[in-house]
Amino acid sequence: MTPTTGAARLWAAIAASLAFFLVLTVAMSLTGTTPTSASTAAAGGAVEPTALTVEMKEFEFVPAELQAEAGSEITITAANTGQAEHNIALVDGPGSEIAQAGQETTLDVGALEAGTYEFICEVPGHAEAGMRGTLTVANRGDQAQQADAAAPANTGHSDHASMTPEEMVAGHEEGIKAFPAETAAMGNQPLEPEMDGDVKVFELTADEIEWEVSPGELKEGMAYNGQIPGPRLEANIGDTVRIVLHNELDVPTAIHPHGLVVPVAMDGVPGLTQDPVMPGESFTYEYTLRNAGSHMYHSHFDSAVQVPMGLLGAFIVHDDDEPEVDLDYTMILNDGPLGYTINGKGFPATEPLVVKQGQKVRVRYMNEGLQIHPMHLHGIPQQVIAKDGYPLPQPRTEDTVLIAPGERVDVIIDATEPGPWAFHCHILNHAEAANGMFGMVTALIVE
Repeated sequence: MTPTTGAARLWAAIAASLAFFLVLTVAMSLTGTTPTSASTAAAGGAVEPTALTVEMKEFEFVPAELQAEAGSEITITAANTGQAEHNIALVDGPGSEIAQAGQETTLDVGALEAGTYEFICEVPGHAEAGMRGTLTVANRGDQAQQADAAAPANTGHSDHASMTPEEMVAGHEEGIKAFPAETAAMGNQPLEPEMDGDVKVFELTADEIEWEVSPGELKEGMAYNGQIPGPRLEANIGDTVRIVLHNELDVPTAIHPHGLVVPVAMDGVPGLTQDPVMPGESFTYEYTLRNAGSHMYHSHFDSAVQVPMGLLGAFIVHDDDEPEVDLDYTMILNDGPLGYTINGKGFPATEPLVVKQGQKVRVRYMNEGLQIHPMHLHGIPQQVIAKDGYPLPQPRTEDTVLIAPGERVDVIIDATEPGPWAFHCHILNHAEAANGMFGMVTALIVE
């Protein structure tokens, strides 16, 4: 073979390869596909997979807005940086496993058509508290335009990385100086009963309201008699009480006497012990009080929504064996759409406990929220004397008292140490951020 012949054959092979590639390209363009990369070709023309990440905390996703390409296989890895358990799920679609605090979970979304999809946390009450986000799926040509138009997610929390030390100190001092800040109304106020013979009659009206949680912070809530928490009901063991519920909500409701021993027909569970109380209707509960102690009343219809939004209150039954104290204070803890609250308020609008040195304080903790709240008092121990309305045979001393959802814990505090003492939930992201204290914080002021 001469050199001329070998070169001719080489150029012929190159020309054949170029012709094949040209034919392949034309054929793919006619079918609407293009050879974008080796991985794309190997996937039969599918777009690249999309791996997204979010943080989960109380009660938000960060970021709350995600984007992906239509036809891409989407996975979302969600890290739980909060304290409560969370998961992530598409509305009317697949959901991930539950992740405890410090863990992560993965949602396999799969390939979606172009559109906007909502994702939530499926733990009861969390989506209603605002734990929602959107996944925007766009065709490839639309993605750049959407990225330019997208606004940064608003986390609702202060990030120390974006604040100077002086800004952090200023925010902290501002909250301290404002405490106790005034707001439009207070909850947990005593309700005096009307008397019908020997029966104590309490009238409660459930309705939607706007509630000022802290100065200027207005939120949509549900209330009894315009209060969050609802009015405090007090009676004595052996009394007969009549509670008349008027439903002015747009949804059904009912009242459950949490912790009280009552006839089953008075237990307030729609579908089990009574019909739901429909909008515009009323229902009467009547029973004789058989067990003393710190108890509660709350909605038992769609309760993961209605109770965190404010349909709750204290029901205290007194007897002759109660310890003598100088201040008897009911502290109702809640979390959800209204935020982290003590008696319906967040710091600096929470109410301080003010006593004189040497006096005794009884605090009746009641947790109506969705999460555990360990309540810590600085400087002075707490003597736990009762749980769920029942006296402890052996009281115990603690400085951090754990109250789970639905629990009531009574403590006695001997105000021996003068000064203003911080009093707060010790799940710290319920109480403090980079720019100061918020939520479940108050103070015991010993004069």
